[in-house]
Order: sequence, then C-alpha cells, then structure tokens
Amino acid sequence: MTRQLTTLVGLIIVCLSASAQIFSPNANDRLLIEGDSIYLFKNINEAKLIATGGNTVKWFFIEPNGNTTSLEPSKETDGQSELTLSQEGRYKATITTEQTTNEYSTWCFSPKIDSVRMEIDSVTCNGLYAQSKAYGKSITMNINGKEHEIKQKMIYQWFIDDTLALTTNLELVELGTPMSDGELRVVALNQAERERATSDSVSSWGVSAKFEHKVREHDIPHEVTKGDAISAPSEIEFTNKSLGDYTVCEWQMGEVARLFDESPVYSFQTSGKYKVTLTVTNENSGCSSVDSTLEVTITESEINFPNVFTPNGDEVNDEFRPSYKSIKSYNISIYNRWGRKIYQSDDITKGWDGKNGNSQCAEGVYMYVAEAEGFDKDVRFTRKGSVTLVR
Repeated sequence: MTRQLTTLVGLIIVCLSASAQIFSPNANDRLLIEGDSIYLFKNINEAKLIATGGNTVKWFFIEPNGNTTSLEPSKETDGQSELTLSQEGRYKATITTEQTTNEYSTWCFSPKIDSVRMEIDSVTCNGLYAQSKAYGKSITMNINGKEHEIKQKMIYQWFIDDTLALTTNLELVELGTPMSDGELRVVALNQAERERATSDSVSSWGVSAKFEHKVREHDIPHEVTKGDAISAPSEIEFTNKSLGDYTVCEWQMGEVARLFDESPVYSFQTSGKYKVTLTVTNENSGCSSVDSTLEVTITESEINFPNVFTPNGDEVNDEFRPSYKSIKSYNISIYNRWGRKIYQSDDITKGWDGKNGNSQCAEGVYMYVAEAEGFDKDVRFTRKGSVTLVR
C-alpha cells in the first residue's frame, strides 16, 4: 500500500511539472535547436513571454558571459506570468509548484535586414528578368557548449506599380513585360516578417492584343439563321481592349479587308469564313501581339417559298413570303388562275396578305414568279411555283 501511494504521488509531481512551460504568444516564427526554443519577433520591444504551470515564477536575463539579471514580470494572473522583453538574447524562468522548482529557458531575437538590392538584367517582349539580394546578420548562440548559426531565410515580393506580380524565395526571377511606364519594386521579408524594399523605374515595353465584338442587330422577318452563322450584310462592331502603349493597331478581316482604326465597324457582304485578327505593336520597343480568336461565318445566299398560307387573321402563316438569307435584291409577282397579276413587290420583308388591292382573294391556287440576287458574287435566283390560299 505504501509503495502504491508513493508511486501515485510521484505521478502527480511529474504531471504538475510537465504542465509548466514558457512560450511566446506573439512570435512570428519558432525554431527548435537541441531542445531549445528560439523565437523570432518583428519588434523585440513588443515581444512577450508567458510562463504557466506554477505557483510562483521568477524571470531572468542570461548575459553572454553567463551572469543573470533578475526581471520583473509585466503582468501576473492566477497560474500565469507575462514578461515584456526589452532586448535580444536568452531568457530564463524559474517555475515553482508545491512539489518542485524547475528552470526553463528560451532565446529571443529580432533579426534585421540591413539592405536589399535589385538589378534589372534585361527586358524582352516575353518577360522582364531581374534579381534581388537581401543582406542581414546571422543569429549566433551557444547551446550546450556548441555554437549555432541561424541564417535569415528571405522571401521576395515583386510589385509592378503596386500590383503584386510574384512571391518567391528565388533571387533571380522572370516577371511580366511592363505594359506601361512605372515602378518595379521588390520587398524582402525574413522569418520575423521584418522587411526592406528597393525600387527602380521601368519603361513600357510589351503589348497584349485583345478585342471584343458585337453583331449589330438587323432583325428581319423570315430571315433564316443557322447556329453562329449570320446573313449578309452583317455589321460587326469591334472594340479594342489591348494592353500596353501600342502605337499601331492593325485589323485583318480575313482576306477581304485591312483596317487601322482603333475600334472599327465592318460590314461583311459575302458568304464564307473570316478569321478576324488584331495586331498591336509598340514601335518604340518593337514588341507585337496578336489576337486571332474570332472567326466570322457568313451564310450563303438562299431563298425558299411555302406552298400554302392561311390569311385568316390568327397571326399564324397569315402572309405568303419567302424564308431567305443573304439576299441583296428581290422582286415577286403573283397571278390568279387566269394569268392576271394581282400582287407585286420588291420588299423581301413584306409578304402577300391574300388581297387584290383592298379586296380579299378567293381560296384556291395562285402562281408566282420571283427573282432575287444574293450577296454572293454572281448568285441569282429565279423561283416559279404555285401557292394555295386557304382561309
């Protein structure tokens, strides 16, 4: 029974001792070397250490020669003692419980970046090549009689006109070619998030071609459309959205037209497929860029007529007229069974309503003769046939 009690007391003491510790609540990074914690802070004067797990806590600063200086905590609450730091180096806390007294130590540093340099190696139409290098003192400490050195690990943030372009740990980088005159800046950050920056001016060099388009509406009754294909004539508005200080913009409408307007409007007249290409050039740098993502399809000329219509006022098939696409000119004549002309029109958008003047024609079969010219070169149509009028 005595042995069991002794064992139980021993476990309690170990548990209480194990719960004691010192740590930092606001460190930017923590390293561990041979069991010693090393905390890195952006500002040592704002750094804090906290000791927990004891009834009483005493704080000390350990000088490089081994001497210790007693320190007063900045705040104490039940089971917790807080110390605000004033200098870099090694700190120790003596934590006493009802059963034990243990010492805990840690290292605290605020590594600085002494300088950072940047060089622009070259600028091409494909990219800007630059390199940077940050310099700062290494951290040295003696742990268990052995010298240790911690070199600062740098992260580089590259900005072009305050826009973050790249974050990397590499010193040599490739960035986007500058599209306008501006500033190239690099910010170096170490583990403690201390930073130092430098910058240099850059000139506009690259260009990036881009455009948008919109087909102007030409809603014509009975005009046939198929998928993305459109009928002639079709006017398309082009809007230049290119980036960079381009001095020349050239539009190629397939093989039929070459334009130099900033944002042109072009009318496609004949059937075919037209690849639209925009090329922008910065004559000062010699850089060019091409956008050729759009292909316009203009349908071939076509015209067809129905063989029956019902002019009864129900707004369904009330007129006799053709379905068509890409028709340039048109003329139609309609005759009754005795060969008398009762209707004539050269407007393809209008149809015959089944009347002869103001009088309604009787039900029956009527003959028509239509001629049309397509927008395609030398394309002409002659259509003859009959249509049945049903009321």
